[in-house]
Amino acid sequence: MPEEWIPDALIEQKMSQTKREMMEYIEKNSEKIDSNIPIFFGHVVSILENNFPGITDQVHDRFIDDVTVKVLEESKRSTDIDYIERLFRHATRVKKKYTGRAIFDIVLGLKLIEIGKYQDAITILTKYRTVDAIVCTAIAFCYYELAALELPPDQRADKSTTSSMALSAREQMIELARLLPPVNRLRFPQVVQELRVNKIFWFMIRLAIDWFPAEPVYLRIGLEKAKKDGNREMRGELLKIASERYYNDMFFLRDLYHFKLEARDAAGATAVVRQMMQQHPEELEPLYYGLQLSIMSSQEGAYQKFRSTATAKKMPAHIILLLDLAFFLISGRRTDAEVMLEDMKKKLPALEYYLDVLGYLMGDIFSEDEKRSKSAKKTFIDSIDHYCLKLIRMKEA
Repeated sequence: MPEEWIPDALIEQKMSQTKREMMEYIEKNSEKIDSNIPIFFGHVVSILENNFPGITDQVHDRFIDDVTVKVLEESKRSTDIDYIERLFRHATRVKKKYTGRAIFDIVLGLKLIEIGKYQDAITILTKYRTVDAIVCTAIAFCYYELAALELPPDQRADKSTTSSMALSAREQMIELARLLPPVNRLRFPQVVQELRVNKIFWFMIRLAIDWFPAEPVYLRIGLEKAKKDGNREMRGELLKIASERYYNDMFFLRDLYHFKLEARDAAGATAVVRQMMQQHPEELEPLYYGLQLSIMSSQEGAYQKFRSTATAKKMPAHIILLLDLAFFLISGRRTDAEVMLEDMKKKLPALEYYLDVLGYLMGDIFSEDEKRSKSAKKTFIDSIDHYCLKLIRMKEA
């Protein structure tokens, strides 16, 4: 008899429930687990094998990772390095791939930082510099703290030293810029957040921005993390620095524009568009953002002005037609939008399938169901935005 097929979604739901139950068990039985770690992991593996026989090695190992770090989080021995190493050793043995020890070593390295064993932390973390940007900043922080320890106690508040350790801290941040490891590749659990891992990252990024004022890469790395973390305060701080140092850099201007847009700061977004146009008068992207703002505010005069300029600068005609359609929709001019959509289908047969999808969205946009209408409007605008920007950047490349 063939095995019963179970949809992936149901397996994931069951896996999530099993993980929640396991976390609750760990919270209530921490001391019992600490007293016999091998038996605990045998229990975990048995649960996985009996309930999820067909899961991938990656899913299996992720479960082991999460459970292991939860045990560490709940344990009263979480600062005992021998205990941590023993816990991680047993966890590694039950994983499908032995190479999956990285997260354990990184957590151990961060624990060592917490208790001031900086040199040991450097030894453990160095081989993982390409795994996540957070690792490079953690190593740099270790050197920075070691540099302070080289000074007499009354001078430690002043860490502007050029000792070998201080130079090593700078070298690690240079390595971060050279290696450009992924940002937020590692999913740290709460116990790691308590190790001040994010505070260390931002502390070192701020120092690097001061150390290397002509190097924009640290602002870029910081902005990527701020966006992924949803940290608007830090994102705003970095964009303020970028707008002063790199006022003509389209990367930062683009991000500043979207930052203002997300905050519903129309005046601020408009000012950024003007700056883009001043610094990049021949490019189409600033004009596109001007058109986008005019559509969102339903300002026909401003839209027509930007449209005339875009036409003169040879913005692709089908982009302008799509934006015209968006303007009619956002302005609530349903009849005009429907007539225009049919005309576009005749003029742009290659876009027939895409225009059909937009037609379905238009029906929902003018629905009496407010929630449905709002969702369809966002999907419509996002879709056109991605499509048009991709074409504009291809044309400018």
